[in-house]
Amino acid sequence: MPITIIYGDIFREHRPTSYHPENPRRLDLAVNSLKKYDLFKEVVKPRKADLKVLTKVHSLRYISLIEAASRHPRLIDSDTYVSSKTLEVALNAVGSAIEGAEIAVKKREPVFALVRPPGHHVGTYGIAMEASSQGFCIFNNIAFSTIRLKELKVKRVAIVDIDVHHGNGTQEIFYEDPNVLHVDFHQDPTTLYPGTGYVTDIGGGEARGTKVNVALPPSSGDEEYELFVNEVLIPILDDFKPDVILVSAGFDAYMNDGLADILLTSSTYYRIASLLLQYNKPIFAILEGGYTVGLERGLPAFIAGLNKIENPIEDRSIKSDRGIANKAKENLRYLKSALKDYWRF
Repeated sequence: MPITIIYGDIFREHRPTSYHPENPRRLDLAVNSLKKYDLFKEVVKPRKADLKVLTKVHSLRYISLIEAASRHPRLIDSDTYVSSKTLEVALNAVGSAIEGAEIAVKKREPVFALVRPPGHHVGTYGIAMEASSQGFCIFNNIAFSTIRLKELKVKRVAIVDIDVHHGNGTQEIFYEDPNVLHVDFHQDPTTLYPGTGYVTDIGGGEARGTKVNVALPPSSGDEEYELFVNEVLIPILDDFKPDVILVSAGFDAYMNDGLADILLTSSTYYRIASLLLQYNKPIFAILEGGYTVGLERGLPAFIAGLNKIENPIEDRSIKSDRGIANKAKENLRYLKSALKDYWRF
């Protein structure tokens, strides 16, 4: 049976007044590609969250900021816009994040929420971890999924973030929560927004070791990603034994997607989805980034993996040069050193 996809045209109503990479066309690319490969089947409508639900993750001051900006549309920072429909759209994204987690647990089948605006850069108070902006995000959707799971008495939640930019908001929100594992794959923070997500950021207090930052050198490809999947992600998931797996599913690490320098192909997205299924736990994934070809090719590969069918996308991996491969191995050594007291590698 096809996996459940949460989607509605309401997500097109968050609109910039001039060109912006985070725009409704992203959904055109995503939906058309899924339909092309016959993957857009079991679709359910989004459920709008109540405004009061937002206080479970965000401060009243920040919520008031978004309310006010929706009444008077504007940029709230250097790259994050709010339009007249943004609050309504973002509440539907939050509701979908909650609904998707509930469906995944109830049916024990994968669920994917095809929503916008994205959310993983937003912390409790908006801008997180002293980043320069909120990176197009309004409310932290995956955080609401996590909180809802906790309300359902799910003890151990693993969040795997595969967006090319560090999920600084998610990390900040759960930094001291030992029951939330956050494994974040992103481009080296010295080379890309938001400039956070260093290997030494491993969580606070009893949560030390549960925040895992995989920093990939620019121009890394499938081979480097696979190295960290095998040497870091799998051993940690095996040790942590999550009850539910959440995925911040960004597709902007796909080669030539436009906003970064990682060179993944469809095989990595297919591999991640297939791997997570092997844990035989409820899986809920929600869209984060991905702006062009990543949505056209990475997204259907990921959905195909969750559906346990062949990858419909044929790509040729780019062979990384020796310098990139060596830098990735060096980063791996640093990461294992930072985490050696907490996981069995």
